[in-house]
Amino acid sequence: MKVQQVIVFTCFLACLSLSKLVHSQNTASGLQISPPSIDFGENAVDSDTPPRAVTVANSSSSPIMLGQIIASGIDFSEKHDCGQTLAPGAQCTIQVSFAPAISGPRTGNLEVMASDGNPHFVGLNGIGK
Repeated sequence: MKVQQVIVFTCFLACLSLSKLVHSQNTASGLQISPPSIDFGENAVDSDTPPRAVTVANSSSSPIMLGQIIASGIDFSEKHDCGQTLAPGAQCTIQVSFAPAISGPRTGNLEVMASDGNPHFVGLNGIGK
């Protein structure tokens, strides 16, 4: 394995581990986000993938205020139908797309800020070709 591949693979595993750790913390707050990670696979440089859905649900008995929803990096983008407040039992959807700017492995996160004070992450991965 080349050094670059080892570094990218290590980053991929770290992002995946972080998203699983944060996902397990989501249960305690009432905010449920699934899936915990998205692998877009290979995609042509400067070409968008079809969007993949991320569901945000409130499993608590109290409203949850939603803050910023951000896809990190230049390779990932998001659109959502989430309002400022997520009522008990309600859910909303975030559509995430991947358009690699350069070839090779690309990683990022979808970050959802909520009134529980904890950022919630979905790990994002893809390969530009």
